[in-house]
Amino acid sequence: MTGQPRQNRDGRSVPDSTTPDVKAIEHLRRGFVPLVMQAYFYTRRSFDEAMRAHGVTASQAGVLDRIYEHPGISGAEISREMLTTPQAVQLMLATLERKGLLVREPDPTRGRAVGSHLTEEGRRMFGACLADAVEVEKRLSENLSPEERRTLIDLLERYLGRSQRSVVSEGMKEDNRAKKRAAVRRSSSA
Repeated sequence: MTGQPRQNRDGRSVPDSTTPDVKAIEHLRRGFVPLVMQAYFYTRRSFDEAMRAHGVTASQAGVLDRIYEHPGISGAEISREMLTTPQAVQLMLATLERKGLLVREPDPTRGRAVGSHLTEEGRRMFGACLADAVEVEKRLSENLSPEERRTLIDLLERYLGRSQRSVVSEGMKEDNRAKKRAAVRRSSSA
């Protein structure tokens, strides 16, 4: 076996040396993906701490934001916009409804879709969350000049636009398949 390269579980060659590659380690610590992940977790923790004062999580505040912007939005639509699972959104909607921050009602124009609307308390809560979110964003970007902040936003939008297209298009394909199945059921029952 000597002289033969070792292989990992996927059949890829791995170096015989047990000494880690210093450049690979540095890349893993300071490369693009680790820095994006660190920024995400730092930002998420900051927003969660701010939203906790209002009795909601950052994700729940995000759901309130979507409903504020699009009254009557369905859980499936929120799920696609937030790039999370429909199950996670349904749990958040149920929690927010239990807290009296929203109501869910069937939408007669959209089949089985159930739309969500903020209650008066939900609108008040969203306003308070939004004010704190603005302060958190100011604090998180205080080390950047206005030009650097704008450049970072532009780069992240470009990055996410490419990354999200595939995720969103998969969701749209599933929606189209569901619509076709519903149309077939309607035509076969007619």
